[in-house]
Amino acid sequence: MISNPDNSALPRWTRKPKARPDEVLEAALELFALNGFAATRMEDIAQRAGLSKAAIYLYFPSKHDVFKALVEQRVGVLRTHFDAAARQQLSDPKAGLRLIAHMWATSFHDLRVAAIPRIILAEAHRFPDLAEFYHRTVIERTQAALVELIQAGIDRGQFRTVEPIIAARALVSPLVFEILRRQAFPQFHKGPSMDQEVEAIFDLFLNGIAATPHQTCPE
Repeated sequence: MISNPDNSALPRWTRKPKARPDEVLEAALELFALNGFAATRMEDIAQRAGLSKAAIYLYFPSKHDVFKALVEQRVGVLRTHFDAAARQQLSDPKAGLRLIAHMWATSFHDLRVAAIPRIILAEAHRFPDLAEFYHRTVIERTQAALVELIQAGIDRGQFRTVEPIIAARALVSPLVFEILRRQAFPQFHKGPSMDQEVEAIFDLFLNGIAATPHQTCPE
């Protein structure tokens, strides 16, 4: 029998078992992005990952568990970076907010990853447990990092007195919309790059909360 030195040509199920959960998540990401959560079956994910239907349950008890693991792996990890950025930039809140805005947008360059918030928005009413998980895992943590920086800017007199939570949402909302718009209508996008969009959105946001000589800032 002639051996094949090209490992990429071997069936996926010949690889080491420890690699299989990542392959399952990669397959799930592709299918969720293509078909949505409800229309994707566990057997579809197993087939895409090169596993039997029974084998996939050795790693993930349900499709909900697959999705939650995927959120943790691809999106939830951002909370660690956001938390670190907020802590490191408390002395310069403007720079910290700009950094997080760019980090957020860059993380969704992969349109498959960008499909995750789209799936949550589209199917939250049908799968409230997934919506609650995403909100707690991603949205609340991202918001907390932004609120910390905004409050630091208010305390330093760099920002006027605003409600930090509302201001945080005012920064993130147009970024999320632009990410979803580019994914939904790629054929109609002929404008600036995402980095340019982020800078424009951040500039509009910052000029909306920045303190001016005519406004009273807290001591």
